[in-house]
Amino acid sequence: MPQQELIVYFDTAALPDTLRLDRACTQHEVKDSVARNIEMMILDTDGGRAKHRLTRIMNALETPYDGPGIPAL
Repeated sequence: MPQQELIVYFDTAALPDTLRLDRACTQHEVKDSVARNIEMMILDTDGGRAKHRLTRIMNALETPYDGPGIPAL
């Protein structure tokens, strides 16, 4: 997905405070994280990692993870 499409997607998306990305990862402060990653993606200072993180957040918004968490030891 091109950068501009990601920016438009997140401009219109309703972002929660906390989002479960997968079994092991939970993103806290989603709005702040999205803003930071968009800024880093535009500046291209991290070699594409910001775009990857935004894509993971977008996928989690579209198909929320509903499986079990990591069991406590």
